Amino acid sequence: MSLYDLHNAKLNEMEGEGFAYSQKTVYGKSYKGVFFGENEEAIEQLADEEEDATFEGILYDRSREREKSFTVEVTDVISTPSGERADFVATEKP
Repeated sequence: MSLYDLHNAKLNEMEGEGFAYSQKTVYGKSYKGVFFGENEEAIEQLADEEEDATFEGILYDRSREREKSFTVEVTDVISTPSGERADFVATEKP
């Protein structure tokens, strides 16, 4: 698996760092990603809400690196030394 670099990103207008990447599955291509932010309460709230969030940042797709914006569902939130980490999956094709 390739290693990806963190870039400036936004999750629902919240500033932070992150990236998204494509992954081949038996059902076709899926898009996942990670976002690191400082606002613990806001990130936790995104994970608890039914509504999707908007990710704006770098998408790694095969050998390309592009700036994209698309809707995502936050699937997990983990506290780390570098801030709150939100894992997400795309709910639409970027």
